[in-house]
Amino acid sequence: MKSMRRGSIALLIACAAGCGGGSDAGSGTKFSFVTPQVNSQRVFAYTITDNSHNTINQTLRNTVTTINADGSYVYLHEAPSGNSVTVNGTTYSTPTETVNDNNSGQELSYSYLNSGGIAVTCTATPHGAGPSYPITVGQNWTQNFVASCGTAAPVSYTQTGSVVDVESVVVPAGTFSAVKLQSTETWTDSNGTTRTEAITNWRDVTTGLSVKRITNIEYSGTPLVNGYPVTTTTALESQT
Repeated sequence: MKSMRRGSIALLIACAAGCGGGSDAGSGTKFSFVTPQVNSQRVFAYTITDNSHNTINQTLRNTVTTINADGSYVYLHEAPSGNSVTVNGTTYSTPTETVNDNNSGQELSYSYLNSGGIAVTCTATPHGAGPSYPITVGQNWTQNFVASCGTAAPVSYTQTGSVVDVESVVVPAGTFSAVKLQSTETWTDSNGTTRTEAITNWRDVTTGLSVKRITNIEYSGTPLVNGYPVTTTTALESQT
C-alpha cells in the first residue's frame, strides 16, 4: 500500500505480487493538513534504482474524486502511460487504484483490479503510516498497523519517525517551504523477507502534502530471487 509500504506513492512489483539548509521557521509552529480539493491533480516523477544499479523511471498521477465531511478523501492513483518495465526478472508497474486517506493523509484503504481482473481491496488498521496532524518540529511518533489485502495473510508494520525541520526543497514543480520528516518502517512479507525502509519525506508547510520523498530499502531474511528496488525517489512535477 502506498503509505503502508512506501508512503503516498505506490510501487507494485508484479513478480512478487534534501535541498536547502535548516530553518528556525518551524520552531513551535503547528502545521495542519489541508484536504485537497475535488478534481485537483498532482503529477510525480518516480525513480527506482535496483540492486544492479539500473534506473527505472515512471510518471504517477493522483486525482482527487471525493471529499468527505470529516476531511477524509478519495483519489485515483495511476500511471498515465502505463510505465510497465521488466528489469532483472522483476516487472515494475503501477495499477490504477482508488485510494482512501483520512484527514491527516494517512492511508485507510485502496482497491484495484489484479492481473486476473478480480477486484482486490487492501485496508490498514487503524490507518497507514505517517504522523497524525497537526505536527510540530521536534515531534516524534511511533505507530503499528496491520495491512490486509484480499485473501492474503495480514502483514504487520512498525514505523518510528520524527519531524526534523523546515527546509526549502526544489522539485520540478518549483521551490517549496517544506516540513522534513524522517522515519524508519519495517515489515516482513509472507515469504519471510523483511524490508527496512529509511524514509525522508518533505511535505509542503501549507497543505501537508508530500512534494519529495526518498526511500532507501534494506532486506533481510529470505533472499529475493530477482531484482529489487534499493532506492526510490518521488518528486512533484505539477499540481492543478
